Amino acid sequence: MIFNKNNNGSRELRELTGNYYATNDFSKITGEINAATDEIIELISQPVYATIEGYYKSDASDQADIIRKLQRPIALLATLRLYQKNDLSHEDSGRKVKLDQDNEKLPWQWQLDRDDAIHLEEYYKAVDILIRALNSSDIQQWKSSKAYKQSQQLIIRNGESFESYFPIQRSERTYLLLVPFIREVQKLQVERAYGAGWSALLTEDNDDETAAHYAACKAVALLAMSTALRRNQLQLIPAGVIRTYVAESGAMNSTPATLADIRLLAEWMADDAATWIDEMKRARDGATVERNIMPNNDPRNKFMRL
Repeated sequence: MIFNKNNNGSRELRELTGNYYATNDFSKITGEINAATDEIIELISQPVYATIEGYYKSDASDQADIIRKLQRPIALLATLRLYQKNDLSHEDSGRKVKLDQDNEKLPWQWQLDRDDAIHLEEYYKAVDILIRALNSSDIQQWKSSKAYKQSQQLIIRNGESFESYFPIQRSERTYLLLVPFIREVQKLQVERAYGAGWSALLTEDNDDETAAHYAACKAVALLAMSTALRRNQLQLIPAGVIRTYVAESGAMNSTPATLADIRLLAEWMADDAATWIDEMKRARDGATVERNIMPNNDPRNKFMRL
């Protein structure tokens, strides 16, 4: 465990989260810490976690920054789950609510939901910071991890790059979860549509990219998001992305997105991707003729249906 050195776990959680009492019994949260650690390990791999945990146990002062970046998302998720479970106490005679009637009031459900959402958003941001730090680090266990090696074989290699083609709030966590969909649509659709020369296209980067590279990346990003939505992987989609698109049709931003909204959004993305695949082919072939996207309103080209 990457906490509780010198029996100082509760104080560490206090410093990392800002809302955990340093006087709390640390043993009550160890189960949640272990569960949160397992979720982080799924993203960054066991060897990476073990390496940073080794830094922590050996008091490697030069690695204090990456240690803290790994501790923070674990601490945020563990404390959130502890708070959710502690809304009610569990006793032999049943579940109870213990409340000081003179000084305390029960929160409304909307307040609990908002608090949960804030904590989750902080957790997601902390995970993004951790992954960006790993990407720029010299930790070889990360460079040799399956997630990192797979991402380097793709035309879009990280969340920051993905953001320039589709808004995911620069979420590295979302990008890693989308990697299977990116691999699928790149291999089965975009690469096949491009044909010979795809390997050369992969060597380009965002700083000096051709029109074909830009169009290919747009198509991959849109198709990956559309595929994730169609398969009901809604937990991959950052908050506000669906509402931002659906709001253009006149829906209220505060209204939850329905399944019909989500299907419509997936269709829009797939249609947009088809357009970008066409643009990719034109750029590949060196087409210079501008496409006329306006309808031909020649007065001789009119008809009426009764």
